[in-house]
Amino acid sequence: MSGALQDSDAINTLPVLLAHALAMESEAAERYGELADQMEVHRRTAVAAIFRRMEQAEKAHLGDLTEMCGKFELPHIAPWDFKWRHSESPEVIDFTKVHYQLSVREAILLAFEHERRAAEFYAGIAQNATDPDVQKLARELAAEEQQHIGWLEAWLAECGPGDAQASEDPDPPLCQE
Repeated sequence: MSGALQDSDAINTLPVLLAHALAMESEAAERYGELADQMEVHRRTAVAAIFRRMEQAEKAHLGDLTEMCGKFELPHIAPWDFKWRHSESPEVIDFTKVHYQLSVREAILLAFEHERRAAEFYAGIAQNATDPDVQKLARELAAEEQQHIGWLEAWLAECGPGDAQASEDPDPPLCQE
């Protein structure tokens, strides 16, 4: 679990946890939306639908968090000071892992990987925090990510043989934007 959270950098206050959660959910919703848009451009409607569903789930989660944040004064955290190991939050899919011929199965597995990272990030906070309120909220946030993982597992189980195949393109583009 420590892979998603920087060692020695525990999150021990609700405002700091909420600031991290707000940033992570906001970035995830935005990225899922961007990926859905990109897949729609390439007429990968089934893949776009997966990313769009995840975007909607993240936006709902973001709405709940935003309401919760109203009770606190959140600290400003510079992008390079967030407590995750990479330049982007654990829940944000790296654009370099996405291509326009992505299969439904590949899209689900990508989303699964990042939802798992988000769950591990929150679970790591719960494990390392000393404040019981931080531990409790971090466990709740991890459980919400586990719910997303459950959806993805169910969608993966519904995949047929055709869902594992990338689309063919006899005339691929020279670049993708």
